[in-house]
Amino acid sequence: MFDLEKSIADWRKQMLAAGIKFPVPLEELENHLREEIGRLVRAGTDEAHAFELAAHELGPAVALKREFMKAGNTKWKWLQKVKSFLLATAKKPVPAPDDFEPVARQALEFAPEEARRFRHDFIGTEHLLLGLTRSESQTVSKVMQKFGISSETVRREIELFVSTGAMSVTAATIPFTPRARKALRLAAGEAHRLRQPHVRVEHIFLGLLREGGGVAALVLKNLNVRLENARAEILKEMDLHPGTG
Repeated sequence: MFDLEKSIADWRKQMLAAGIKFPVPLEELENHLREEIGRLVRAGTDEAHAFELAAHELGPAVALKREFMKAGNTKWKWLQKVKSFLLATAKKPVPAPDDFEPVARQALEFAPEEARRFRHDFIGTEHLLLGLTRSESQTVSKVMQKFGISSETVRREIELFVSTGAMSVTAATIPFTPRARKALRLAAGEAHRLRQPHVRVEHIFLGLLREGGGVAALVLKNLNVRLENARAEILKEMDLHPGTG
């Protein structure tokens, strides 16, 4: 049986072994780890998987040590470095286009079209979700059917959350919101966890759920889609149809 406190204690030992020995930064890191675990558990992830994902997102001890060594040896400088490091995770780049399979790239191409349809000058998680529903992915459509929802249902639910903008968007490119960027990074993490070389539509779907606080996650939760249930169904479909997206 998984023991969260023992796992966190072992994680602390790894940090100490890597040389992160000052109490203040280590406590900050542990607080961040616990907060992320709590968020994932509230989103429907079991504790064992939540710990694995949170620790992976925070990074290995050696990499953290390398970053912190640049800050000098005082507790204050280390603490500032910790906070800067944690804040920087929100600015990490999204996966490159070549990291996505063709069907996943197709879904990403639909997302700005959906943003323009709402007259939004940003691509949010809701636009990514709508892009998924328009893609050629058999897996996502079958999983949605198992939960009793359709693309039309998703669109109607999104329209309850967001309003249409006042003016048409004429910009050639539209940026991703921080939440959308995070969802795509989490999608890449799902692909990595499943040892798959490219990000698939299924991973994006899971990334949107894992992000937790965006419109897409809220809509899916309102439609009774939970992260662990969705992951189980998607894994079943991926086993049955490993190359179809």
